[in-house]
Amino acid sequence: MWWAYDVLGWGGYWGWDPVEIAALMPWLVATPFLHTVMIQEKRGMFKQLNMILIILTYLLVIFGTFLTRSGVLSSVHAFAESPIGPMFFVFIGITLIASVSLLIHRWNDLKSETAFASTSMFSREALFCWQACCFSVY
Repeated sequence: MWWAYDVLGWGGYWGWDPVEIAALMPWLVATPFLHTVMIQEKRGMFKQLNMILIILTYLLVIFGTFLTRSGVLSSVHAFAESPIGPMFFVFIGITLIASVSLLIHRWNDLKSETAFASTSMFSREALFCWQACCFSVY
């Protein structure tokens, strides 16, 4: 924080670099996964959502690497332009297509063991979904 404020002149902690934001994106998607995987273990729910979250987390890690290594973003933390950028972009596309096709193929096998309608509207699972919907808007 001090380095960003004093050396770079960004004006404090919240003047983050775009590369740091690219590194933050997978954490923001992995955090709900850590919560829903506990519900999956206890109740057998959210299997499909967990697969979507884990695929999205992995793709965001690769996308952050692409932004850092390809020269798309100019930043203090980014590497110079290199010929690896287009290969990363192709890898992201292949990974996305393969992941989505496997997810679609196994979609019915990933159905929840417990029906969401059988739980109360004030259960942990229902409140978690309400919280996720409300905060995803903001």
